[in-house]
Amino acid sequence: MRLDPRGFLHHSQPSTAAILAFCACFIDVVCIVGLFHTFTAFITGTLVVLSTELFQTPEAAPLKLIVLGVFFISTLGWYALVLRMRRSGRGSLRMLLLIEAALLTSFMLIAALSAPLSGPLAIATLVAVSLSTFAMSLQNVVMSEILNFHAPTTIMTGNTIRLVSGLVDGWRGRREEGTDNARHRVRRHGRVIIAFTAGGLVGGYCMSQIGFWSLAIPVGLITLVGLAQPHEPLAAEKA
Repeated sequence: MRLDPRGFLHHSQPSTAAILAFCACFIDVVCIVGLFHTFTAFITGTLVVLSTELFQTPEAAPLKLIVLGVFFISTLGWYALVLRMRRSGRGSLRMLLLIEAALLTSFMLIAALSAPLSGPLAIATLVAVSLSTFAMSLQNVVMSEILNFHAPTTIMTGNTIRLVSGLVDGWRGRREEGTDNARHRVRRHGRVIIAFTAGGLVGGYCMSQIGFWSLAIPVGLITLVGLAQPHEPLAAEKA
């Protein structure tokens, strides 16, 4: 697939962060609805649900502990992989995004073909939630280590604070440079928040209509973004 290296889906473009934010919320909504109230992209949500379930529905709590463990271990693995890729000059953002898409595809197939899932500790549930957690921990590492010039795609609290601060600074009408910076913050964080919200709404609707097969939407989007990236190694870490 050959695209303009600075085209709409190139990693330098704001559309990349918006699409990944859309997919992150879409996937979390699917997990909440279909995988017994788990969060695999926004791990804070899993901590909150775990704290509730330990006292209200303790039989469902082990699944949240598994998500937390898988997220921690897989994040360590992805960080190590990115570091190795940078040192060796092998691998690329394109490869990482396609790995994420492949993991989500496996998640979709296992969950959809096993639906309805029989319980929070059923084998199909554990495999599906682990694959989703692998994929979303990878997206978090990509955003933190490679695409960190974009707004975060899974944590909207920080984005909202930056958006509000940009609105306040712009309204106060500081010096021209400050005003331009404020407008940039509003656009940068605002578009991600809007995309994230849209992903949740579309994910909730599609999940109610076609179940886990709705994951074909984020799988397709992430695959498209991955294929649009150039074949170039990751930049080495700055000293």
